[in-house]
Amino acid sequence: MDMIKALNIDINKRHLISIVGAGGKTTLLYNLSEELKQFNKKILLSTTTHIYIPPKEINNDLIISKDRKALLRYVEAIRDKGIYVMGKEITNENKIKGIDIHLADELYNTGVFDFMLFEADGGKKKPIKAPAEWEPAVPQSTTVLIGVIGLDSLGRAAGEETVHRPDEFCIICGCRPGDKIDTIMLAKLIRHPQGLFKNAPDNANKIVLLNKADNSGLREAGLKIKSMAEDENIGFVIASLRNKMYWM
Repeated sequence: MDMIKALNIDINKRHLISIVGAGGKTTLLYNLSEELKQFNKKILLSTTTHIYIPPKEINNDLIISKDRKALLRYVEAIRDKGIYVMGKEITNENKIKGIDIHLADELYNTGVFDFMLFEADGGKKKPIKAPAEWEPAVPQSTTVLIGVIGLDSLGRAAGEETVHRPDEFCIICGCRPGDKIDTIMLAKLIRHPQGLFKNAPDNANKIVLLNKADNSGLREAGLKIKSMAEDENIGFVIASLRNKMYWM
């Protein structure tokens, strides 16, 4: 099954897809952009936080400027299909500093891009994350909001090595620092109003992507989490992004 089918994305409609959480956001961003490129679309990759410059295999065209009007002028002149990457500047860490959510909404309203893919949350390369008060930065025009959780967090201690924002995670999940993370905690993170889908726009289609299901045991754990957290307003995909395998 390909990712577009697993996520139930209609390629004949314009979308702004925002990705939050931790445990595979950037890999998801790249995999999805590569699949969409096959359909001869205009695709924008960006972030409302920071991302590393995408690899050359993405065949991206970098659009970097701190000038809001200059970015809009450049976008309105785009005619060619392909993948474009936008940000305000490139940092000393070779990261792209992203744009604000209001500019993201403005870009969506121009109608230039068929798909806009945004990494809208920071995860510090941890398998799981709970948002702080000011997070995540999700554009209001988001049509699909994908919340990523790394299943490799299961059985590990709820602390700095595993969780980005462990204090917030423990409050949301009702645990103590150092407790072993289990499926019940992950289900709580998904369902809690201050959890995975905090700041979700009212009209966004919400999808949980349980990543790193790299063996049958983790796939079973994913199914258990789905059964506990399932909601008519939330879709679920169990995935091994590195192997490009997806289960609904």
